[in-house]
This record gives sequence, C-alpha cells and structure tokens, in this order.
Amino acid sequence: MIQGKRIRETFKTAEAAAERAEIIRSQYREQGKAAFTMPTDLRLEATRCTEKLTSHNVTLTECVDYYLRHVIAYRTAPTVAEIVEKMIAEAVNNGRRHKTATDLRYRLGVFGKTFGTRKLSEIALEELKVWLDNPTLSARSKIHNATKLSQLYNYAIRQGWAEGNLVKRITRPSVEDVAPGILTPQQAARLLEHADKHQLLPYVAIGLFAGLRSAELHRLDWSAVKLSERCIIIGAEVAKKRSRRVVEINDTLAAWLAVCATPSGKVVPLYNLTRSMHKLAKATGFAKWPHNALRHSFASYHLAQHGDATKTAFQMGNDPVVVHQSYKALVSNGDVQRFWDLRPAEAAGKIVVMKAVANG
Repeated sequence: MIQGKRIRETFKTAEAAAERAEIIRSQYREQGKAAFTMPTDLRLEATRCTEKLTSHNVTLTECVDYYLRHVIAYRTAPTVAEIVEKMIAEAVNNGRRHKTATDLRYRLGVFGKTFGTRKLSEIALEELKVWLDNPTLSARSKIHNATKLSQLYNYAIRQGWAEGNLVKRITRPSVEDVAPGILTPQQAARLLEHADKHQLLPYVAIGLFAGLRSAELHRLDWSAVKLSERCIIIGAEVAKKRSRRVVEINDTLAAWLAVCATPSGKVVPLYNLTRSMHKLAKATGFAKWPHNALRHSFASYHLAQHGDATKTAFQMGNDPVVVHQSYKALVSNGDVQRFWDLRPAEAAGKIVVMKAVANG
C-alpha cells in the first residue's frame, strides 16, 4: 500500500517476485512508511537533484542544510537598499559627520543600484568581485568602495541580516607608492603672498606650519587658536575620528598668525574651499597643485627639523610609523632652514614674505 493505494507488480518468475518482495520489506524496515508515501514527482525531483550533485561530490542533504542556514535563516532580512538606508539613518542619529553620511550614501547608493532589491545573503562572492573590480575606477576608489561595502556587511551582521562578511575574502588592489607632493620654500613663499587676496592666509599658514588636515581647518574656529599659549586645541568636533590633540604653535606660525588671526569665527569662512584653493594655485603659478601639499610639506620639514617621527606624528594626529615611512629624507637641510625662516612683512599695504628668506 502506497498513499492508501494498493500497488501491484508482476514478474515473469517467482524468484524475481520474491527478490522484489524482500527489497520492499527491507526498505520498510529501514525507512518505515515514509519510503512508500513520498509522492512520485518528489522522488523524481530528488533523483534529478542527486544526479546534478554527483559530479561535485555533494549530497542532497548537504545542499538542503546549507540552504536552511544561509538562505532561509535570512529570508525575512531587509533588501540591500533598505539596509543601506537604515545604516545611513543610524549614522546620522549617532552624530556622524555630514561628510561621512554623504560618502556612505554615494558609494553604497551605487551598490544599491545593482543589488538593491536582493538580500545580502543571496549575493555570491563572484558577483561582489565583479562589482568591486570596476575597470573605470582607480585603485584608490576601488579600495574606498570595498571599505564602505565591508562596513555595510558588518552592520548587517550585527542586525542579524547576514552571516558573514564576504568582502573580507576579496583581495583589494594595491595603490602605487607615490612620494607625497611637497612645496619648496620658494613655492610656499609665493603661496603665502597671494593667499590673503583669496581669504586663505590663515588656512595656508596653519596648514603649512602646523600640519592640520584640510577638513580640520574647515571646521576650526578661531577660539581654539590660543596664540598667547602657543597652541591650537583640536577638539573632538574638529579632529578626524574625533581624536583630540593639542598642536604647538611654533615661531614661524606665530609670526603669521600675528598678522591674520581674529578673536572668533571660522578660520576658513569660505563654503567652497576647493574652488578657492584652485584659484589661489592658479594665481601663484602652480601648473598642478600637489595633493594635500600643505600637510605633506609640514610633515617633511618638521620631521627633517626635529628628527623625531613621534613628535611630528603627535602634531599631525598620525601614526609615527607612517610618518617615518612617508616623509623621511624628502627635503634638503638648506631648504629646511629656509622653510622655517619664512616670515611676513608689510609692503605697500599688503602682506609679503621677507625677500631675503623667500629668495633663499
């Protein structure tokens, strides 16, 4: 009897019938009634699936167990697009900076355009590799995308929406080790002379002689610049990753702040800093503005002057190992002295650099 119906089988010989009967009795003993109540189409499907898996040395049970652990367990999870929105909303609610939320929305928004309607648990490793290896992007951009995508997976894991971070299994591209672009004392002098016309003298002076990051300068208020105490307080609201520090105001920076500092207000009152910096670079005669030139210049000249990577790193809010590897021996001894000797002077109502120093 199978599913309440009597099944009759016929054989040419009694021996064949007896052999078949013994097989049925054996199946019944080992598997019970389940072996006889399984629908025919289900048995056929199981047979087809087993045939597909044979060449891979995988059993049907292994496949079902994997599906239960990795797919069914996350069937109620939000889609990728929904997770991205929840992650950004949490970042905003937790007080993350506007730039951080904007960067998340931009990079993960692009990811969402490809996988937005799917679950993270449904996306295969090879699909992620193809998406991250976009030939139109630079190695640096690919690394940034991988970083944000890894953050998305980690967020989903914490919420119980994904099991593991597939991005950790992907090798990130290498970025060519390029020496940081630094300014010569003569270039720094020209920059300082033109900066005041573009409302950028404080920005240039503090960047050159204190090594603050561009983003830190943009957030910095004059109330944090303690000229009488010869220090700049980089608070959590200003510092990268909210890591506070106190930056020394050296003699060179003190001389420049004496002619441009104000009691309060933003050190950089400009909204579009990048555009203003391009205009300044053009007025100064730079064919190409080196990336992060002010901070790189400070690091190189400060390390050369003091020979102490830890001291330079503390000023910059950086790692001593990175400072030593990136900035050691990039400038000559003569240029070091000329750089730190740069001083302002008044000439016909405008700020210039002392000519004896500027000409080296």
